[in-house]
Amino acid sequence: MIRSDAAAPTFFGQRDGRTMNRIRWLLSAALLATLGLGVWMRASLAGAWSMGLDFAHLRHAHSHLGAYGVLFPLAFLAWRSRGAPVPGRRTLFAYGAATALAVIGFLRAGYGPEAIVGSTVVGAVWLSSAFQLRGLMRRLDEPLALVPPGIVAAMVCVPFIALTLRKDPVFAQHLVATFLGTLLLVVVTPSALSAIGARAFPSPALTLAGLSGALALGVWPNVITRVGLAGYGLWLASVALQRSVAWPLRAAWGLVGVGLMAMAAGLVPNVRPSVIGALHFLVLGPVLLSLLPLLWPSPPRALEVFLLATAGLVSAPLVAQALGFFAWTMQLAALGGALVFLGWLGVLLRRPHVDPRPPA
Repeated sequence: MIRSDAAAPTFFGQRDGRTMNRIRWLLSAALLATLGLGVWMRASLAGAWSMGLDFAHLRHAHSHLGAYGVLFPLAFLAWRSRGAPVPGRRTLFAYGAATALAVIGFLRAGYGPEAIVGSTVVGAVWLSSAFQLRGLMRRLDEPLALVPPGIVAAMVCVPFIALTLRKDPVFAQHLVATFLGTLLLVVVTPSALSAIGARAFPSPALTLAGLSGALALGVWPNVITRVGLAGYGLWLASVALQRSVAWPLRAAWGLVGVGLMAMAAGLVPNVRPSVIGALHFLVLGPVLLSLLPLLWPSPPRALEVFLLATAGLVSAPLVAQALGFFAWTMQLAALGGALVFLGWLGVLLRRPHVDPRPPA
């Protein structure tokens, strides 16, 4: 049963301060490393310095570290705060080791042996989590009801990506976009919205809309999937009307929803730069700021607005490229990435909240 209160998150059924500090440090390191790789790539594309490593390898390491090492662990915290099951201590240790192996492998050789082994272990933990959460699918108004089918659908993409990566790399990139879109729209976003107490539309319809939206952003953009994307965007836009949520978050979720509806309607071209820009704003803005209070103290309102503005400075130039504007977009995106890194460094260096209550 899901608790309605967002109690202080715990792992392993205890309020162990040292354990939470370790988790906080590991997640901080993973977040800063992910942002650092992003700054490296953006600055290199803007001509600030040589790339140094293969761009595709850097991109894979950046995106997979973000998904494996930041977003899913934060999603685990969101599930736990709602009373839902999460992986145990040993499973999380194996998960962390597999994440490190995969990221090192991506940096060294792209989709090589280390990346495949590490990603396989990560995928197994995800599927095990989906099985544990299957009972939530009966909760029609609970965002976490979207998570189990979202995980399964994302994992279905993996073998097809592997089969087409060398034979048809362009199609494989569309599959990767669908994979990441599924993770973000149907797994991570519902987890973040559950953490702030948002409510879902009847979950089967919303799950179908989210999966359709991921197809529209990747391998299958057509009228049917765009209707699903528009419906999902409408749900996110409705968060702006929930007065229990702080206004910067309401504005951020509303902006993402309106942006997805604009892409569904064809007002913003559904091409790679705009998709990358939309997903970056979703993650760097409302998702991280919704999940932040589960492990770190909420930033002051001015810093929260700064983080949302810098997320926009990363994503807006990419959307501008989709609209045909190229002058200074690389430089603006690189500047936005550097400011995002500095902003989150300031957040992570703030003194963490200490739960005064004794362990349960």
